[in-house]
Amino acid sequence: MTRRYVKLKKDWLLRGWTGTPMTVCNWATGDIRQLSKKGFYAAGACDGETDFNSLAFLPEHLAILDVLISEGIAEECRKGDSIDPAQRYRKANNPCLAGIHWCVTGLCNLRCLHCYMESPSGRYGELPLADMERLIEQFEQANVLQVSLTGGEPFIREDILDIIALLARKKIWVGQIFSNGLLITQEHLQVIKSLGFSPGFQISFDGPGSHDHMRGVKGTEPGVLEGIRSVLSAGFQVTVATSVDRMNAGRLADTYELMKDLHVQAWRIARPQESGNWTKADTALTLHEESEAYKPILNRWLKDGRPFYIQLGGFYRGGLAPKGEISGRDRLRQQFNYTPENYDCGSCREQPNLLPDGTLVPCPGYVDSILQEQMPNLFFVDLSSVWTKSLLREIADIKKKDLLARNPECAGCSQFKHCGCGCRALALNRTGNLMARDPVVCELWKEGYKKQFEELAST
Repeated sequence: MTRRYVKLKKDWLLRGWTGTPMTVCNWATGDIRQLSKKGFYAAGACDGETDFNSLAFLPEHLAILDVLISEGIAEECRKGDSIDPAQRYRKANNPCLAGIHWCVTGLCNLRCLHCYMESPSGRYGELPLADMERLIEQFEQANVLQVSLTGGEPFIREDILDIIALLARKKIWVGQIFSNGLLITQEHLQVIKSLGFSPGFQISFDGPGSHDHMRGVKGTEPGVLEGIRSVLSAGFQVTVATSVDRMNAGRLADTYELMKDLHVQAWRIARPQESGNWTKADTALTLHEESEAYKPILNRWLKDGRPFYIQLGGFYRGGLAPKGEISGRDRLRQQFNYTPENYDCGSCREQPNLLPDGTLVPCPGYVDSILQEQMPNLFFVDLSSVWTKSLLREIADIKKKDLLARNPECAGCSQFKHCGCGCRALALNRTGNLMARDPVVCELWKEGYKKQFEELAST
């Protein structure tokens, strides 16, 4: 009888977590597929060494194998063409954790007026490479599949490529890199490519003639635009993030035209987070002012045939979401119909935020909040334990029904299925109460802002 050997394709790993012990995962896309016992048995034998035509496999196993091959998870191979050791099964003693949003440094070469990390004050500092390696070992033990890298400014680290190389060796995908664009070199881009990564870059740019104001350093605008062009020319996707206030709101039309000329994949615009340096700001837009600034941009974007993915604060998002984001949540959230049984926040459950000093918070919105000091630090308790039992885990496990119990007026509100009581971080920062309804999202829906933008987009 002819022998038959099959192996997992290079991006697929066998992984397990508490509650989901048998899965096959794609570390490059974040795709996690739960397997039955028979499916797990078949996938586990996709090692390039096991003969599927032996008596150890029944017809149902072979049928599953055919599915794995047809879906691009496994492929026929020669005997001994073994999988990488990192692809073999490993179970973590914690619930599934898809990714980490990792602030690899608290240092920066700019003085942004709205920095929630309070860079370049050095509040969070920068850990030596040996400590970064300890954190990556914890990621590996917890079966973290992906990370996004941010700062501060991640490319201010002289060892940033060493960190990325270590992540590659551990089969932890770098899906996104957030940067101000000024320190990215061709060497950075070529090494990242050589390691097999193709992250989406998010680069901050606040508009022609306005960028230097928001970033606190004169003369940075040309360098940022050159950085965006350099990353695009190297073949990476770029999302541009624009922070809007009264100083640059009137120039959004010019910024829009520039985004088209640059051929970026996405443009995100939003008011700065009300924490860190921005607590001293006196140029913040009201919700109404923000709405009026966005409406002409939406009209131009629609008229031009939706040339890129766009996010207009909390008012609207549309187009094809940029690559690198864990799961397709951004593409679905706008149409999401909340029920009491939904978890409150998918982002907090999929990608918590690790600060430069080792503190893990549910998301960037909790930085500088009244709960930050109660959050766990991975130099005192390991990630698997934190993701199993901690205040952080309690926040991740909040369901919409828990919020309705604290906010009974929301239960009878016709907008609940759309807003779901809003964002916990915004509620905490605006009201001091983690379980309160989010007043910003409440206003977006009750005052008709969301409906206005939906109607504009449908015309």
